[in-house]
Amino acid sequence: MKKITLFEKKEAMRYAFWGVVTVGVNYLSYLLLQLFMPYQAANLISIVMTKVFAYCTNRKFVFRSQNGPREQIKEIIRYILSRGLTGVVDFFGLILLTETILPDDRVGKIIMIGVTTVMNYFLGKIFVFKSSEKD
Repeated sequence: MKKITLFEKKEAMRYAFWGVVTVGVNYLSYLLLQLFMPYQAANLISIVMTKVFAYCTNRKFVFRSQNGPREQIKEIIRYILSRGLTGVVDFFGLILLTETILPDDRVGKIIMIGVTTVMNYFLGKIFVFKSSEKD
């Protein structure tokens, strides 16, 4: 059984904090945009806004990536691919939940935020941000 290091605990705490902030950005932007457009369009725009916000906070504050320009470009490409995947899951998952199971898209949005937050953490840690053991 692998022992969790202090660095990993602190990283998880940073991810949790910025994750809560990111969830707030995601859900509040969705609710605001939904006042002016169909829920599908509001969801798409809130997903894109949230992904940009999350990249900046994850890179700087969570995983503390310090890659040079060439590696940062690769990091951004990996980020777009991984978050693109979770964005598709979020977008179509909300439509599936709203159109088949749930009468309220706002509840579906909360469910999809939970699902994609877990996916985003593991994809970010394993695939996108190659963090070294620093604090």
